[in-house]
Amino acid sequence: MIKLEHSEVFKRKLRQDDVEDLAIPTADLAIEAIKSGRLVEAIELIEYGRGEDTRIHDAFVAIMDALCTRIAEYGEEEVEKAWRFRNSRRDQYALPGELGVQTLLEMSVETAVQRGVETQRSHHGSNTVTEEHDRYVVRCDPCGSGGRLRRRSQNIGVTKKAYPWSWGRVGVPYYCCHCAFVNEIEPIEARGYPIRITVPGDKPKDPCMHYYYKKPELIPEEYFARVGKTKTIK
Repeated sequence: MIKLEHSEVFKRKLRQDDVEDLAIPTADLAIEAIKSGRLVEAIELIEYGRGEDTRIHDAFVAIMDALCTRIAEYGEEEVEKAWRFRNSRRDQYALPGELGVQTLLEMSVETAVQRGVETQRSHHGSNTVTEEHDRYVVRCDPCGSGGRLRRRSQNIGVTKKAYPWSWGRVGVPYYCCHCAFVNEIEPIEARGYPIRITVPGDKPKDPCMHYYYKKPELIPEEYFARVGKTKTIK
C-alpha cells in the first residue's frame, strides 16, 4: 500500500509505503493515478516526485562544489585541468541518449536553445525565454544548479583571482565555471565561436543570463576577449 504521509523526522511528506511498494518510482504511481482518474492523488504524487528529484539533484551539485573546492586547494589552475579532463571524456562516459560533442557543435541555434532550456528545466530552475532581433535570451532566476547553490549556501568555493575560465571575474563559483568551458572556451577552440554566452549575476540574488546569438558574426568581441580568445568570424 502506498502511504504518502507527514514525517516528523523530516518535517515534510515521505513515502512510508509497505515494504513491497517502496521501490516503485513515484512517476509510475502518478501515471497510474492519472489513468485511474484519481487526479488529486496524481497531483500530490507529482509534487512529491519533483521534490525527490530536486533533493538528489541539489545533493550532487553540492558534491561537485565540494570536489572543485578541494581541487582548488592544490592551486586554482587545477580547476581548469579538472574541467577540461571531464569534458575531454564527455563522449566516453555519455549516458544513453546524451549527444556527443560533435553533434553539440553542429546543431542549429534554435536546437541549442531548446536543448539548453531543457537542461535548465531538468535543473528545476526558474527561467524565461525571449527572442531579440539578434539573439535568444534565457533569464535564469535562479539557475537551478549553480544559481540555487549560490543562494542556498554561503560556503561554496569561488575563484580568488580572475581567469578566462571565470569570465575574467573574481568570486565566481568553481562549479559555475564549467559553463565557461563547455559552452564558450572549448567550442571557440573547436569551431571558432561559442554555443552560448553566460553572464552570471554579480550577487547570489541576481539572475544568470544566457545569450544564444543567431549568427556567429553577431557575437560581440567582448564575449571572446573575456575568455581569453579572439573573434575570427566576421
